[in-house]
Amino acid sequence: MQLGTDTTRLLVELDHLSGGRLKRREDLGILLELGAHADHRSALGDLGFSAKFLARAYGMMQRIGPGGEGYDRLSAEFSSHLEKVSMLLRSILRDAPDDVRSYFSARYLSLTPEGLGGLLDLCRDLGWYKNRLIDAGRGPRGTAP
Repeated sequence: MQLGTDTTRLLVELDHLSGGRLKRREDLGILLELGAHADHRSALGDLGFSAKFLARAYGMMQRIGPGGEGYDRLSAEFSSHLEKVSMLLRSILRDAPDDVRSYFSARYLSLTPEGLGGLLDLCRDLGWYKNRLIDAGRGPRGTAP
């Protein structure tokens, strides 16, 4: 999928903000490009918010472990945000070319350990997008790419 100039610039900015830690840069670019269209901007902002929460919650769950205090509540929140992230991804991908939809479905929306690992990497990258929205003064669920 061809990325526009604005999306390419945004990816460079996000790569800089992350200190070069983006793991799914190309796929993030596709989502940003798809999300730049008016009917997906709100979903992209919501996706950034939920994705960052999901990645942080997973890290906390790994640290405290299944028997740790608050794990059950955090696990329930994780599951809720996982469903929301999946729904938002499907919404943004709705108008994408078939090959892009198939690629994202196989790579990020499959119920496999690899699918979850890839999704968490993508969520961490989307977290940088959310940070950029906040830094730009557009609030935690900003709508501009």
